[in-house]
Amino acid sequence: MHMDTISPGRSFWWDRARCAYADAPVLEAVIFDFDAPLAATERDAHMFRDLIWSLHCGDIRVGITAAAPRQRIEPLVRELIGDGVVEVMITSDDVVRPKPDPEVYQRALYELGVRPDAAMAVEHSTAGFHTARSVGLATIVVTTLGTRTLDFVGAAAVLDRYDCAEPLSAGRCRRLHEQWWINRSRLSA
Repeated sequence: MHMDTISPGRSFWWDRARCAYADAPVLEAVIFDFDAPLAATERDAHMFRDLIWSLHCGDIRVGITAAAPRQRIEPLVRELIGDGVVEVMITSDDVVRPKPDPEVYQRALYELGVRPDAAMAVEHSTAGFHTARSVGLATIVVTTLGTRTLDFVGAAAVLDRYDCAEPLSAGRCRRLHEQWWINRSRLSA
């Protein structure tokens, strides 16, 4: 059957597949808490680097927040990730009030030029998780030894480490972001 013979009022499931979730915002940026990955294992550091590059190649912008000063963080980012991938870096030099104040995420969102619903945070601590959530960000938590047993209710996902059975990638971040917004919409309806 040729496409030109299909009546104009008819459609197929693939034409409507995205319709149910059309109101879910599209992921444009991921903002990472860079303090915990500094202490990660070499394998986790490798997986973290792969994730950053996956996002960059998938046209998802990358931002980093860190409690340390810029002169300490920039060389670490350059060594771990390279130049030109991280678009925004907010360090202790850039904010008046550190976490748990939301200024760090508000500043990152402003500099990235995205709304909170179009971004996602990756955090490692309860304070960071609650800070990201207070700004309205869907948040993935990658636990550390000290946070593994804590409850992160409302997270888009909680992972034991970057090196896990289904590692984070641009595609998985998009799916987790969309799923988080859909679930949030259902709960508020």
